[in-house]
Amino acid sequence: MSQNKIINTLLSCIGVFLVIFSLSCSNQKNTSLTRLYHSVNTRYNIHFNAEEAYKEALKAKQQNSDENLSEMLYIFPDNSDTTDIQSGGGSFTTTIDKTTKAIKLHSIKTKPKRDPNRRNDAEYQAWLQQKEYTPFMDKVWLLLARAEFHDGNYLRAITTFMYITKIYSSNPDIVAECNLWIARAYTEMGWIYEAGNILHKMELAGGAPEKQKALYSAVKANFLIRTNELAGSVPFLEYAIKKEKDKYQKLRMKYLLGQLYAEIGDKEKANNAFSSVQGMNTPYKFTFNAKLQQSQLDTSKGKDGIVSSLNKMAKSSKNKDYLDQIYYSIGNIYINNSDTTRAIENYRKAIQESTRNGYDKTIAQVVLGDIYFNQREFVKAQPCYQDPLSVLKKSHPDYPRVALRSDVLDELVVHVKTVYEQDSLQHLASLPEGERLTIINQKIEQLKKEEEEKQKQAEREKQSAERENRIGSWGDLEKASLFEQNNPQKPAQTLPQNTSGQQQSTPTSFYFYNEQAVSQGKIAFQRQWGKRKLEDDWRRGSKTSFSSSLSDVENETDSIAEKQTDIVIKDDLSPTTSDSPIVEDIYSVDYYLQQLPLTPEAVTQSNVLIENALFNMGKIYKNKLEDMYLAIDAFSTDIRRFPQTPNLEEIYYQLFLIYMQMGNRDMMADYRNRLLSEFPESHYATPLSDPDYEWNFRHMPILQDSLYNAAYNAYQNADTKVVRENYQTINTKYPFTDLMPKFALLNALSYAQTKDIKGLSDNLKELIAKYPKSDVTPLANEILDRIKDGKIILSDGSPITEFDWSKAYLSDNATADEEGKTLAFSDSIDTEYLLMLMFKSNTIDRNELLYEVADYNFSNYVIQTFDLNFDTEPPYDILQIKGFKSFSNIRSYLYKAFASGGLMTKIDTTIIAVPISVENYTKMLPRLGMEQYKIFFAEHHKDDLPSIVRHWNNENVEVETVEETIVDTPKEQSTIAPDIKEKDRTQIKEKDAPVSADNNKQKEVDEKPVKTDNDKQINADDLLTKDQLEKAGKVNDAIETVEDIISNPVDGIKNLFKKFNNSDNLTKEEKAAIKEEKAAEKQRQKELKAIERSKLDSIKKIEKAYNDSVAKAEKAIQDSIKSVENERKQQIKLDEQKKKEAEKAAIKAKEDERKQKEDERKERQRANEERLRQLEQERKTKEKAREEERKTKEQEQKERLRQREKEREEKEKTREQERKEKEKQAEERRKARKS
Repeated sequence: MSQNKIINTLLSCIGVFLVIFSLSCSNQKNTSLTRLYHSVNTRYNIHFNAEEAYKEALKAKQQNSDENLSEMLYIFPDNSDTTDIQSGGGSFTTTIDKTTKAIKLHSIKTKPKRDPNRRNDAEYQAWLQQKEYTPFMDKVWLLLARAEFHDGNYLRAITTFMYITKIYSSNPDIVAECNLWIARAYTEMGWIYEAGNILHKMELAGGAPEKQKALYSAVKANFLIRTNELAGSVPFLEYAIKKEKDKYQKLRMKYLLGQLYAEIGDKEKANNAFSSVQGMNTPYKFTFNAKLQQSQLDTSKGKDGIVSSLNKMAKSSKNKDYLDQIYYSIGNIYINNSDTTRAIENYRKAIQESTRNGYDKTIAQVVLGDIYFNQREFVKAQPCYQDPLSVLKKSHPDYPRVALRSDVLDELVVHVKTVYEQDSLQHLASLPEGERLTIINQKIEQLKKEEEEKQKQAEREKQSAERENRIGSWGDLEKASLFEQNNPQKPAQTLPQNTSGQQQSTPTSFYFYNEQAVSQGKIAFQRQWGKRKLEDDWRRGSKTSFSSSLSDVENETDSIAEKQTDIVIKDDLSPTTSDSPIVEDIYSVDYYLQQLPLTPEAVTQSNVLIENALFNMGKIYKNKLEDMYLAIDAFSTDIRRFPQTPNLEEIYYQLFLIYMQMGNRDMMADYRNRLLSEFPESHYATPLSDPDYEWNFRHMPILQDSLYNAAYNAYQNADTKVVRENYQTINTKYPFTDLMPKFALLNALSYAQTKDIKGLSDNLKELIAKYPKSDVTPLANEILDRIKDGKIILSDGSPITEFDWSKAYLSDNATADEEGKTLAFSDSIDTEYLLMLMFKSNTIDRNELLYEVADYNFSNYVIQTFDLNFDTEPPYDILQIKGFKSFSNIRSYLYKAFASGGLMTKIDTTIIAVPISVENYTKMLPRLGMEQYKIFFAEHHKDDLPSIVRHWNNENVEVETVEETIVDTPKEQSTIAPDIKEKDRTQIKEKDAPVSADNNKQKEVDEKPVKTDNDKQINADDLLTKDQLEKAGKVNDAIETVEDIISNPVDGIKNLFKKFNNSDNLTKEEKAAIKEEKAAEKQRQKELKAIERSKLDSIKKIEKAYNDSVAKAEKAIQDSIKSVENERKQQIKLDEQKKKEAEKAAIKAKEDERKQKEDERKERQRANEERLRQLEQERKTKEKAREEERKTKEQEQKERLRQREKEREEKEKTREQERKEKEKQAEERRKARKS
């Protein structure tokens, strides 16, 4: 052999060796070489990149967190708003994808070949029992679970951690770490009991291992803080601080420790903790807040001293971005000292001086809104509740209250402003023309000045932005960073900021992905345009107007409630005429004149706006704000200003209810009499005419609920008589109740129970006409439409909770075309499916079920991932398994689930499995119901999934081993060639089915799924050509040779050359003889296997015949048992029915007796009330006589006083005349003496 030939042969062998080596390192083989290969590849390739991505995402998450240091922190940043995040879209997606890839490619779970020499080696035997053999895979699993946790998908993270505890159950450190992360996830989800249970079990088992004590302390402290056990959390937090390595997290914990000490009253330790937070490298927001907390803890200065120190902080230029916190703290001090005026002043400063528009401003707005709300200053309170909704997290305890008040006040303020604006416009229209034009010109000048100021401000902001851009383009990033450290009040510009001052995760993030930005946009829109329907020309529904500067109300308007435009008037209610041209120039006098009610028609239209606004204000005050005095004021003002209002009847009734609730019997009787005298034909007249009207109205909520429950129960029992009687009763006593539409629907459906199609139609039409806006009206419309189409609800007298429109109404007008108009489930198989596991509420441990399903999915499917979600459809809870792309996917999943050792054998037997397409689940199931779906499924998919149908019928589910389209590559690989089509499989099953002389048995065999692996084995000879088999043989020889080389490199290479040389020395005849010998041996082995298969087939047929006979006998026994049981149940039902009838008779007798006694009591009560009225009338008569006598005496006394005064004046006049006469005489005497 030449040297070149040897070299070429060697190179070929090495190439084959490398190729086969890479192929031999499959994760389905477990050798020391494959374990080493997969461990190194995982550790230094995929895991390294995944961990780097995890660190970057976690760092970005910390930097972007906008925690409010004014309130109590948690051990870990609060992720309460991330619980709704679905996997696949978070910042940890890269880590999740890479770790999943590592598990898929490098996880080794195949058992290694046992070493018989180490049979007694305990350590070796324990190693064999493990479930994961790749050494570094535990780090990958933990990284995956932590990434899912931080991505906000807590349920998936919990299932992953649970699966890790199963894989590494022999490693106490890993199990403890996973349990602590599970407890942390439960705490974040609010599942406090589950979290506490895990921690309690860990404590009973001796506590956490030494390596996990730091994590245990942090998780335990977090749990105690969440449960408000603050004092108990301090020791755990202090230990966690000592062991924490992350500097930022350690800083947070120290600040939290100060907050805990301050909360439990240990001011000295709190002050020390806040001092430890401050430092040169501490972010300024922590330093500032620590100082702010210390200033409030120093009570030795008194109130004035604390306020003085806070004002001093406000003057510092470093704190200009924290003025909202400072003034908010000052406001709290004043409010705690009952100085509401100064508190309001400082809260308003906090709002006005805020530069960040963040949480502290929001809290100040909420507190200020509460003050205005309690003072009944609803117009001022409204913007204080509206603005915070875009910043407050939905998990915040104040969010429900703020949202509710915001909605109510948004509705109220529209009407309040309407009254104010229309009154102002009418007042302005009544002024002389010159004075009117002067006011309008003043308004125009004011708007021009405001516009000029806005332009100047915009120019200044533009110049400032240009300067910052120039600074940013210098490239001296280190100096800029140093400047930012020396000027901590300037926020870092590492990320763009939105309008609320919060950093965005990426400059190119889509606007509608930012929920806060969307919420702020909605509020900004409502400020300018109000709440409007989505329709064409929506802007044409409003015009900008102005307020009269003469009104004193304008001066009282809160500055934070001022808007760019003062008044909005809708076109359809505008007092101007539609014929006049519309002027849109806000600097034109005509723009304002066109909105003034200058004609009698416009004044009338303006009065309509005022009247409706006053009426709506009264209803909101009464029903939503429950302020009866303001409601009385609004309704009384409405009647006083508009005596002929069309709402007069309803106002009388509302005032009647208000005075009845307040206990003012005189006013209540007054408005009752007004209703009866002025509106004798109204629907209020009949119940108010009842002598017991007061008792009826006071107990209306209880009585109407009782009547409805009785009617509903009667409907459930097909007692149509009781349903209709209760409907007539409620229609007579309380025709205005909110439950009236539901009563009407029950009454209508009772005619469906008796198959009275005309009665059903007439009553539905009456319901729709009377209550067009009720929540049951759409259902009534749908039923009526179906009846018009020739369909009927099929009812045998049972309650109609699910509607079946599948058959045409049997009438002469029914046609074949009409029968096609049915509401049916979709039978598409090329669509997404989900699997519902349904069980009665509170009967199954949800966590245990979640663990079992997740564990099964992890154990059997590597590539495919399933989403697990809980839903509730009373009386059932549902665990949804999502991720099936088609019907064939879910069919394959269910075959495996019902097989021996499958999912359905591990979970509770009462759980019902229901496969359903997403389309049918979301659209048709709520309308047609579960029973209809089961019928549909049995009709369309019984042959595909007979196990499901038997499962629903509580029959024994036989194991089906037909191999179908695999959902995912399981850990045990499929034995069917992937290129065999469905059609080919069907042909194989039909062709190779076992033949029996018994036709009945043959029919049974045909009906059941055929087990292809038992009837005929598909060999390579059946699928491959002769040439392909020869090539495959050569490949097998090569693989065997390479395996010899791997196990023993030296001898393997020698044997390779020896084999190569020997093959060259053999003659053609020898090679042919060897080949024939191999073929004969192969044929012999094939015949032996065929004989073995025939034996196994015979045994299986015998076993099957035996099992069939046993099954038939058992079925006969079960049928007889069922028959006896049915008879027993029927007898019990009859006995119970007789018992119920006897009980009903006794109850009726007692009820009659009670009614008689009640009538007697009422009669006595009426007699007593009549006597009291007579006594009251006599008292009033006597009182009136005494009053008249007193007035007479008082008049006489006044007359005497007037007479005396007159006599006094006459005497005074006489004395004055005498005095003058004397003076005259004296003067004459003086003159006489002088002369």
